Amino acid sequence: MKKLLWFIFVLAFFLRIYQVGQPVLKEDEFSTVKAAAYIYHCQKDPDQCRYQSTSFKSRLLALITANETVPNLGAEVYFWDFIKSEPSQVHSSRAWPHLYSLASVYHWLGISEFSSRLVSVISGSLLVIAGYWFSRVMGGSVNFSLMYSAILALAFPLVDYARVARMYPLYGLVFLLLVGVWHRSKRLTAGLLFLLAYWLHLLTLILPIAWLVWAIIKKQWRLVAVFILALIGLIILNGYLKVDFFQQQFLGWARLPHWQYVKFLFSYPFSWWIGLALFLFNRRQRYLKIIIIVYLLVLIFITNFPPGGAYVLALLPLSIWVQLDTIKPRWWLGAVLVLAGCWLVAGSGYLYFGRDGQAKITRAYPAMLVEFKPGDKILAVQLRDYYLQDLPPDTPVIDLQENPYPEFSGSGFVVWEQEKSRHFKPEVLNYIRTNFKHLAGEGLDNWGVEIYLFGK
Repeated sequence: MKKLLWFIFVLAFFLRIYQVGQPVLKEDEFSTVKAAAYIYHCQKDPDQCRYQSTSFKSRLLALITANETVPNLGAEVYFWDFIKSEPSQVHSSRAWPHLYSLASVYHWLGISEFSSRLVSVISGSLLVIAGYWFSRVMGGSVNFSLMYSAILALAFPLVDYARVARMYPLYGLVFLLLVGVWHRSKRLTAGLLFLLAYWLHLLTLILPIAWLVWAIIKKQWRLVAVFILALIGLIILNGYLKVDFFQQQFLGWARLPHWQYVKFLFSYPFSWWIGLALFLFNRRQRYLKIIIIVYLLVLIFITNFPPGGAYVLALLPLSIWVQLDTIKPRWWLGAVLVLAGCWLVAGSGYLYFGRDGQAKITRAYPAMLVEFKPGDKILAVQLRDYYLQDLPPDTPVIDLQENPYPEFSGSGFVVWEQEKSRHFKPEVLNYIRTNFKHLAGEGLDNWGVEIYLFGK
């Protein structure tokens, strides 16, 4: 059994690490890398550290409310400016335990696409081991638990997210352990895991609501009383300290419910409607079903941020377990395992060979570097400065989201990824396209990056 489990772990690790350093950094990976790079440089050279003079009280409140915009007792983190090679003014300590883990990897391997994704790779691989333990805790047999671990190893969404430099795989690992530990009534350990999960992602706050519902169903009135008293205490502190413990900035009745989350969650390993039916037909796993249902209800009806599959990634192992528990016969599990493998093979081009439709920044940016002259400025939407480290440190960079009506004085470049065109004012975008020289983008190449030259 141990040998088979280790084989599954090695398989999971290989699927997640193979060519993981090949794709360029994309989307929110840049935020993670810029924040972790600051920690790395600060630890390596204290002269690179920035400090804000803040009180113990403000840092404590920032810690317990997971406020990423100001320093807390656990972390003070700024985005690293790769062009200037110094910290920026922007504080961002989101998921700071993940950032510090990543910075530790940088000390070992340096900063690269590969090293930036290694924490995710390892976390995603360890999910297989944690999944076996979780399945046994939930009453699964040895063979069933091994099959479940194998499916987690092959699950396309889990492999995909484990190859991205974000906190979600680590959060998913801690979340699964937390759900299992709470089920075993290990309250102290659960409390510590809850803090870690909370500092990785604010969605952890949904879990106590689910546990309260579960405690009511199980008629565990002492636990119900504890939860209610804790809630009352937070409400009082919320009013007394004028601090938002409930993250109300992310809450609000959705005019259009985010039903996409149902498809996000139940589209693996079956069609979403089959997965949802299996989930609903299972009459045994009420504990897991309560967690999933409460989590989904909050995301669907009372969140005001754009929906995304990453927000239900931590629920996916729970959902898969409930679905498999509904079809326990061994031959059915074997069929699901084959289906999981086929799905992975079908998506191998996306995972391993760069067919993900993302902007090809490393191909587009050289067109700008060839034309660059001292004194040029760059006006950009979400500039990927990690790939512009060869520019002079004094190169002016203007953020077009912060300055939507810029003055195009002097000379320089306007840069954005094609999918970011929505961030422009229509009249500004039309002016750029009408008056400036087109260096890269639509009509010239298929790199997905628009670059215009002006003042030359």
